[in-house]
Amino acid sequence: WFGTLLQVLFAVVVITVAVRIGTRQSVGKQWLLIGLGVASFAAGDIIWTIIELHLGKDPYPSLADPFYVLQYGFFLAAVVLAIRSYRQLTPIRTPVIIAGIVTLLVGAAVYAGLLAPYIFPAGTAELGFWGLVVSTLYPLGDVFFMFGPALALALVIRQLGAGRLGWPWWVVALGAFVFAVTDAGYSYADWAGIGLTSTLEMGWIAANLIFAIAALVARDVYRVR
Repeated sequence: WFGTLLQVLFAVVVITVAVRIGTRQSVGKQWLLIGLGVASFAAGDIIWTIIELHLGKDPYPSLADPFYVLQYGFFLAAVVLAIRSYRQLTPIRTPVIIAGIVTLLVGAAVYAGLLAPYIFPAGTAELGFWGLVVSTLYPLGDVFFMFGPALALALVIRQLGAGRLGWPWWVVALGAFVFAVTDAGYSYADWAGIGLTSTLEMGWIAANLIFAIAALVARDVYRVR
């Protein structure tokens, strides 16, 4: 519950910064989407904790999964808006293409290392239909909705040099990389039988903490009071 409540706190921080920036502005909308993503993950954690700790049931798959998945959608929308906001300042086509190619290569690696040898052979017989869906969606979502967009964003703001406007998004990209590595690493460790560690499970808290820090950096960059 402590970790779950931390996720709620991080969501409150990001959404509060977004509101102070102004959600009618493009920048405010971007941060609101990041905050809603963290909030949806926190909601998933609350549901997961109740099912596992208080109901004594296996929460996978469960009602928590739609909320976890929502974070991908919110994050992708925020990054797309952020990248588009820089199109008047720097070319975005080449960074997006490069990120797309790298993302496809990483996706192929996830397929070869996780989906093909472990998840797909288990199939619906072992996982059930929804179990197979979410077991497939999470590692692919990490690649295509977290890692890929974060890489594209990083390549775009890299062209801006050391400008202050890019600082918060560097932190966001870092948080997305931490989230994707944690989530994919968790899936692989679970399926490969390597064993799960508390350090690995702390990765989600660390990622959403980084998103909260990014929002605070944005608050200072935009001089929100």
